[in-house]
Amino acid sequence: MDTEALIEWIDDKPAPFPLLAVQAVVNSYESEDEEEKLTDPDAARDWLAGYGLASPAMSISDAELDELLAVRENLRALIDANATGEREEAADAELAAVAARHPVPVAVGPAGDVGVDLEPAETVDRLIAQLIGVVMAAQIDGSWQRLKICAADTCRWAFYDSSKNRGGHWCSMEVCGNRVKNRAYRARHAATS
Repeated sequence: MDTEALIEWIDDKPAPFPLLAVQAVVNSYESEDEEEKLTDPDAARDWLAGYGLASPAMSISDAELDELLAVRENLRALIDANATGEREEAADAELAAVAARHPVPVAVGPAGDVGVDLEPAETVDRLIAQLIGVVMAAQIDGSWQRLKICAADTCRWAFYDSSKNRGGHWCSMEVCGNRVKNRAYRARHAATS
């Protein structure tokens, strides 16, 4: 994984390694400020390989891309529950079924430390397994609860909340937070006029 390039692309509130990989895949979708990165199999491979998440030789079928996009949205729902506390049972069930089909690849380091194998994925199945493994590791180490989805409906960007009280709502207070607060202000004043 090209951590520096991913941090530069995410720009504000990047998650720590390796949770950064999940954040990047979740943020690869189209929003008000971003284009869809995984538009077709070739574009998906190029984008994933460009950030070291996949091998440049990875072959992606239409069905595999569809599965990756579904996993991305299920991960988004799982992350959203970190802020809202509201679980999406269907997304959880679908992610559980995907996890059962994609065993987490592990690597053992020279000191005997065991972790998720994060070498650039050769297949979509391997990438999905790695993402699930990263989520599992982040849930164990406590970093998972800090990954959130921006509360701005037009954004929905995943961000890492490093605030002391874990009270962040927006990927960027200057952009999304300001937009939401200005809309609310205008709506309140329009109602009183």
